Amino acid sequence: MIAPTGSVPFTTFLYNRHIELGAYMGTYSGWWMPIYYTSAIQEHQAVRENSGIFDLCHMGQFFVEGPKAMEWLNGILTNDLSLLKDSESQYHLILSDSGGIIDDLILYRIGSSSYLLVVNACASEKDYSLLHGYLPFGDVSLIDNRRKWGCIAIQGPTSWNVLKEVFSLDTIPKHTIKKIIFDKEFLYIAATGYTGEEGAELFFPGKIARLLWDRLLEGGKPYGLLPCGLASRNILRLEASLPLNGVDLREDKTPWEAGLSKAVSLSKPYSFPGKAALVLLKDSFQTLLVAFVACEETSPQPKTGSPIFFKGQKCGEVTSGIWSPSLGRTIGMGYVHKSYAIIGNKIEIEIRNKLYPFEIRKKPLYKRPTIHR
Repeated sequence: MIAPTGSVPFTTFLYNRHIELGAYMGTYSGWWMPIYYTSAIQEHQAVRENSGIFDLCHMGQFFVEGPKAMEWLNGILTNDLSLLKDSESQYHLILSDSGGIIDDLILYRIGSSSYLLVVNACASEKDYSLLHGYLPFGDVSLIDNRRKWGCIAIQGPTSWNVLKEVFSLDTIPKHTIKKIIFDKEFLYIAATGYTGEEGAELFFPGKIARLLWDRLLEGGKPYGLLPCGLASRNILRLEASLPLNGVDLREDKTPWEAGLSKAVSLSKPYSFPGKAALVLLKDSFQTLLVAFVACEETSPQPKTGSPIFFKGQKCGEVTSGIWSPSLGRTIGMGYVHKSYAIIGNKIEIEIRNKLYPFEIRKKPLYKRPTIHR
């Protein structure tokens, strides 16, 4: 286990609990986080077969409130908030003026004048500065709850059994959020996640983090719930072909290149940063983010930046790569020239000065099999 030093500024509300549970700790986006408890493979298996619990207190949380909150956010974020009803969520991007991706986030509509934005830790400072810079005088308030509120995710097929055990709460519809009371404090529970499995994310005042974590672990024992670290989460999100900001999503790539047109509304009557650039680039972008799977079980894991070739010609580079327990081989994502970004195309990736065969596959790479009754 790595011991913290003075050079790392932040620990989550659950840091001491992770130490007590024997987690292997490491740094991520300026935070001490559990990388794994037992092993990434065992924790991955728990989420795919039962359920796993993740500390996500490093994520940034902003509340936006006021009678003009929807209009203000619609002039900054890429999707169309006017389509949302109360308690619904929506995927958004924050863009630079040139159309590059600064961050991706989930927005929850608490009410007609109240929204919760959950942003990535690596971009939270930049996000806050940008949002604060656009803040009008009156009508809208931006509440920074970073390091004040926490987040815990429960993911996997038995996750709602655990939540019902702890909160006496029935399953809520996917992509919705609900306010509940726990230990005389209110918190939000949302049917969202980053693993490709059913589950929920809980947002709460930091002072109840340890109590909430322990109560969930205890209630989850009959359902195979395990504490999980970032290593297993990275495998799970890559199997589900979910991009990671700062790695797969970057400021030198647009939503068109990242395949995230679903998060962009050019038709809404609001001009957000990057909108004009996206209109110009819609038919002229050159690369696409694709998912790929190794053709051979023995292929090693490519690193970020590993070159990708098509018929001997370099056509792109890897952004993420990992060994997948679900597929039994290496998988990943990367940007390739759009002429070659075709499902079924055979590519080669250079790993340690040797070329290995891979195939471009449809996203997601893994999806829970449908059981026909």
